[in-house]
Amino acid sequence: MKEIQRLHIADHDTAEQLWALQHAAYLEEARRIGVSDLPPLQDTVASLQACGETFYGFYTDDGELAGAVSTEQVTAGKTVICRMMVLPEHFRQGIGSRLLEHVIAVVPAGSELAVTAEIRNEPAVRLYERCGFRRVETVRPAPDITMVQFSRLIKESPLPTKTSD
Repeated sequence: MKEIQRLHIADHDTAEQLWALQHAAYLEEARRIGVSDLPPLQDTVASLQACGETFYGFYTDDGELAGAVSTEQVTAGKTVICRMMVLPEHFRQGIGSRLLEHVIAVVPAGSELAVTAEIRNEPAVRLYERCGFRRVETVRPAPDITMVQFSRLIKESPLPTKTSD
């Protein structure tokens, strides 16, 4: 059964699976946008384990970790989506949408949910806009990178999401 689960990143095997997923997903993004040194590609298993983020993973019917999202609560009323990733061979199957819906469902009502995407990552930009996020700022952290910051106020948890902890 396909489902979303909270990932226990302290578990070394889980962290290794997540690292492999992140590496594959961000290598593809780097290729698509023409930037070879995206920061997530510098992560190691240990740096993922130490990042302090909460991770949720999407598992396929055969138990493969095909997508993941991480969040961090930065203030009592604001949560940031830090990472959103899907294995390239599972693109365009709704996994990113399911992960985003899950995060929207678990963030407390009345909170702000924020996320950032590189402007050339058109699938991510479309996903966030389709899910009710609005553009709030565009920044250039490096000459070859333009990031769009998105925000959404969570009025209620609209979609029940099955989670296994």
